[in-house]
Amino acid sequence: MDRQEVDIFEDDILYTEDILLACSKQFRNYFLHLFIKQGSLTFRLNDKSYRASANYGIILIEGKPIEDIQTAPNTKGFALLISNRYLMQHMPKISYNVKGLTYYYDHPLMAMNRMEMKQCRRDVEEIMQRWNQRQHLYHFEILKRAVDIFTYDLFDIYARCNGEQGTQGGQTTTVTQQFIHLLDENVEKERRVEYYADRLCVTPKYLSRVCQQATGHNASYWISRFALARISEALLNSDQSLTDISTSFNFPSLPHFTRFIKSHTGMTPSEFRMKKRKDA
Repeated sequence: MDRQEVDIFEDDILYTEDILLACSKQFRNYFLHLFIKQGSLTFRLNDKSYRASANYGIILIEGKPIEDIQTAPNTKGFALLISNRYLMQHMPKISYNVKGLTYYYDHPLMAMNRMEMKQCRRDVEEIMQRWNQRQHLYHFEILKRAVDIFTYDLFDIYARCNGEQGTQGGQTTTVTQQFIHLLDENVEKERRVEYYADRLCVTPKYLSRVCQQATGHNASYWISRFALARISEALLNSDQSLTDISTSFNFPSLPHFTRFIKSHTGMTPSEFRMKKRKDA
């Protein structure tokens, strides 16, 4: 592995015009945002075949690498990869959007017009400019703002390109949508699959299965992801003690809170808070 590849793994936000590299399995812990400028790309995902041509965007959820990737001659494009750990800590509110969680998994393509493609290009360039401004006094804030703007624009484009899908999906999608909505309202107090299954009048096993089918991840994954995003915000943006934060998120004790944070970040809450504030 050369130094460039090592540096890639050390970064949370990556840009490349190498389409095959962006789609490789080494980036399975990244969300992939791929835009085709000319030519075409074919691939398989979840046992389905897809073809993206010029002015197509592709969004791929982390953890599900695509297969049988082929590009036509002279295919050109660009890709933005955002690591799962970055999104876990800095998930914008719009990422709770149900369509994004339930439809990206089975509907990764966006047939964009030229203006939409240019907008995404500008957003990506802004992100990379802010990413490289490491000496900026407010580097964390301006980077997060750039990523949030890109996410909002992408959801807006995706909704227009895939609007009809919002009324489709059957029971699996309906249950998953309701689960995500309940998470948004209750995750600060409830992190038990059983609680959400009971609210939805289904079994915990069924809830996890339909979540897996709709998003590629089970119910426990989304509970932990939402909880960590809220806790991360509290650790960064408040001066509450760790005990108070632990209590506000309904952990039975500070040791339980510490184990939760360490199991998902590799750091204690104090270390996590210190690092986030240093990065900010």
